[in-house]
Amino acid sequence: MYQPKPTKLGHLVLKVQDIQRSVQFYQEVVGLTVSDWIDDRMVFLRAGQDHHDLALLQLPADQLSKQDPAQSRIEHFSYHVDSIEDIKQITKMLLARGIEIDRGIGRHGPGDNTFIVFKDPDGNNVEFYSDMLQITEQAPYAASVWPGTEMGTFDQWNLESFVVEPPARIKAIIKNDK
Repeated sequence: MYQPKPTKLGHLVLKVQDIQRSVQFYQEVVGLTVSDWIDDRMVFLRAGQDHHDLALLQLPADQLSKQDPAQSRIEHFSYHVDSIEDIKQITKMLLARGIEIDRGIGRHGPGDNTFIVFKDPDGNNVEFYSDMLQITEQAPYAASVWPGTEMGTFDQWNLESFVVEPPARIKAIIKNDK
């Protein structure tokens, strides 16, 4: 059976209590650079050329008091593969093995990367991605704010390549985008 060939550990998305405080920490203490925002609830940061290697996701107000600090705050972590063709092969393999797919195949707005997100045996979200926007001196990039209520922010392909029903949080975006 097909086996993926990831080339590197890619990025991590963390859920945070105070996104402004966290952005300041990761800029001033860790030395990261902001690439983009989605509204004021998600920010993409980078250490190198990848559009992002860390993203921070603001916990909704109703979840702040419910979030157990001893529990994981990881939304997902990712592995890079070479192409969308790899993503398609990985998706076929996941389906054949009966592995739960959370979302995808799609192409995000921020970062312009393709993706498939699935569950590991413990319920963690794992993402394979390809084609991440590269930011270099020869290809500079100005950070912007993407609207969280537009489908193109989440999936530029408007869910046309999704192999599963989108999660409820994504359906809410679809409803707002119409």
